[in-house]
Amino acid sequence: MVAKKNVCHLVHGFHVGGLEKIIINCINQLGEQYQHTIVTLTQAGELVKELPPSVTVIELNKKPGNDLSLYPRLYRILTERKPDIFHTYNLGTIEYQWVAWLARVPLRIHAEHGRDTYDPFGKVAKYRYLRQISSWVIHHVVAVSNDLYQWLQRDVGIRQAKLALITNGVDVEYFSPKFRKPAPDKFIIGHVARLQGIKNQKLLINAFQHACQQDRNFSRQAELMLVGCGDELPALKNEANSDAQHAGQVIFAGRQQNVRDYYARFDVFAMSSIAEGIPVTLLESMAMGLPHVVTRVGGIREVLLEGETGLGVESQDRDSLATSLLKLFHDRALRDGMGQVSRERVEQHFSQLSMVGAYADLYYQRGNH
Repeated sequence: MVAKKNVCHLVHGFHVGGLEKIIINCINQLGEQYQHTIVTLTQAGELVKELPPSVTVIELNKKPGNDLSLYPRLYRILTERKPDIFHTYNLGTIEYQWVAWLARVPLRIHAEHGRDTYDPFGKVAKYRYLRQISSWVIHHVVAVSNDLYQWLQRDVGIRQAKLALITNGVDVEYFSPKFRKPAPDKFIIGHVARLQGIKNQKLLINAFQHACQQDRNFSRQAELMLVGCGDELPALKNEANSDAQHAGQVIFAGRQQNVRDYYARFDVFAMSSIAEGIPVTLLESMAMGLPHVVTRVGGIREVLLEGETGLGVESQDRDSLATSLLKLFHDRALRDGMGQVSRERVEQHFSQLSMVGAYADLYYQRGNH
């Protein structure tokens, strides 16, 4: 009988989001030959209910600022549990790879899923330096998009031998066009993401309102539905209400566990991010057969087939975003054609099966150190 591989995942928090979905899906699909522990620097939310009962979740409840107590606490966890693999995610966890090195964890992996508001373009020198020196004790650094891969190699200075490209993937059986139920009398532009600065939902609201001002039929039939919660919610509600004439058409659906029901109602999926890895929600919407209007940033450029799966606009370009929304509103055949190509693209290049297989390969074949 083959011994189980014990994997310890370290995340900043464990709440509703694309990164957390990837972790859950990998855990569910990797099989019984793995035993998983999730350690959160801060807290874990209700999302832990979607994890198998065999998964242990440990909350470190980090204090604000630099909480030095976390290092010895994590060291004790690692020496007691003796994981075979230590897997960290994004900049906020990378420094703890040194703790895993001290604890002599055999295989140490770090994954970059995207950058945050404090450094959207990866230009801040101290963060690049932190990634570079931490890579000395990391066996494999995973990038979820080629954009991130090239940046890690070229700008951060991580050796190519340590880099692995594993693009995000989604369950194409669960997210399928057969579940679509769009309302015939409405045109719903949907968006699913955390409401935070890097996602720039303010631009999406502004573009939607601009389109309403330009086209009376669009104003009567179109709705913008934002699914998600986050720090920007109050400011975004104020933004939506700043144009009283069209305020009622912006719907804040809040945090939702079963997002498939929302994709099912959308006619178009929209994203207006400043920076991205490869957004899981974009892939889910494409698997549902939805066309998209997106900003051409980061890994989105690797997903978008311009004019075939959807329409791309430059970041911060409100007018082009509004024009693209109007174009899809007026052309049902174009929407249907793009939706079909979107579905095919996810099936061929962004399936969960391929993603999980790549992580299994990293954990096993490449992970015998």
